[in-house]
Amino acid sequence: MADDRPSALQKIAATKRITIGYRTGYPPYSDMLDGKPAGYVIDLCRHVVDNLRQTLGVDRLDIDFVPIPMAARFVMMREGRMDMECAATTITAERQRQVGFSRPIFFTATRFVALRRNGYRTFADLAGRTVASLAGTSETGELNAANRQRKLNIAILLCREDVEAFAAVKTERAAAYVMDDVLLAGVMANWGKSDELVMSDDTLRAAEAYGIMLPLGDEAFARDVNAALEATAANGRWRAIYNAWFLSPNPFTGWNLNLPLSPELEASLARLGG
Repeated sequence: MADDRPSALQKIAATKRITIGYRTGYPPYSDMLDGKPAGYVIDLCRHVVDNLRQTLGVDRLDIDFVPIPMAARFVMMREGRMDMECAATTITAERQRQVGFSRPIFFTATRFVALRRNGYRTFADLAGRTVASLAGTSETGELNAANRQRKLNIAILLCREDVEAFAAVKTERAAAYVMDDVLLAGVMANWGKSDELVMSDDTLRAAEAYGIMLPLGDEAFARDVNAALEATAANGRWRAIYNAWFLSPNPFTGWNLNLPLSPELEASLARLGG
């Protein structure tokens, strides 16, 4: 353990309660639906809790859902105000010095969307052109870095909202819109004529992994959470949860994101028998 606190498992077993932090406004990962937390990561965490209940041998395990501000989530975990954070938090080396993480539950990468008829498929195809991205995002920083390193000479049209960026692509003021692939899939689903658009296979960086945030250094708890995720993969529930949120009409919006499993997540589930 990173401090003198007992494992979260002891508290959870004694109280028969587990506290889960979640965030609103992050569909399809985590949001409110019909007054209750819902989403891909929320569903995964519910299965984790059910497996923990069986592992701990308790007759019930109630969930206390706590809404968390993005800026406060690491502090709340370090202060013990939640046992797990079930949202969309990237696993990084710097963050792993502050909190713990489960095994990866999702992988995302920076790609672009363009009009299919223009034939843009790689970032090299965008060299010397104008592309749209959102101001203040990490993706814009990555694009600037790629510009310098690869000498792409791409001009960046900074937009405030997805609607503005997609309008720029539609009117061909921008050759493409560069952003997180899940966000792009969501806006493509709302486009209406998605066959006019294509998302690049080419990525701006290696895929980033999301994980369930856990207390730092609580190895016993992390072991059981990972065992629960592995069981959820092996019995096929993980894949079913993914399909429900990414390959079916989304309960939040009614859109089908049509986003197949990433090669990284596909390989991870396959290793676990899922």
